[in-house]
Amino acid sequence: MGKSIWTPERALSSSPEFPCPKEILDAQVLLEIKHLSFDNTVKLGHIVVNKIVAKDVSCFFEEALRLKFPIDNITPAAAYNFDDEALMAGNVSSGFNYRLIAGTDKVSKHGLGLAFDINPRQNPYIRYPKDGEPIVEPHGVVWDPHLPGTLSENHPLVVLMKQKGWEWGGDWLPESGRTDYQHFQK
Repeated sequence: MGKSIWTPERALSSSPEFPCPKEILDAQVLLEIKHLSFDNTVKLGHIVVNKIVAKDVSCFFEEALRLKFPIDNITPAAAYNFDDEALMAGNVSSGFNYRLIAGTDKVSKHGLGLAFDINPRQNPYIRYPKDGEPIVEPHGVVWDPHLPGTLSENHPLVVLMKQKGWEWGGDWLPESGRTDYQHFQK
């Protein structure tokens, strides 16, 4: 594990096209995370989250390492220009990403640093349009709870976060319009 390229100034930023208010940026913290990669080596990652949930998020990653739960890549959204599609395609586990909830003027939980995603290629986001087939993001991914790095209802990491008062997107029913297996929010 080498020296980090992530400084708080670099990681704690927002998209120039959609700047984040200073008070929200000031509430974020950069966490350095050790995690087991899919190649079975321990790597160093970084995630930005709100200071008020930093202890819970650190606990999640400590438990993931203890359980030998593989995580592909933990990197601040700034490395991917705050592009959700790029983050999902890159299988990036990330937290803070300033944005609004689609179709609203309300800041999302990710935009407040109160949400994080884990292994999007193992734990896809599925939209259920009123007319038509479900849309899986990232494209072509199939959720299989038996594969390494995949979360499920009874997975110890999901149980842990629910005990800490977090909501898991895998519990969201198709009637809600989406299921988000990668997503935790508080």
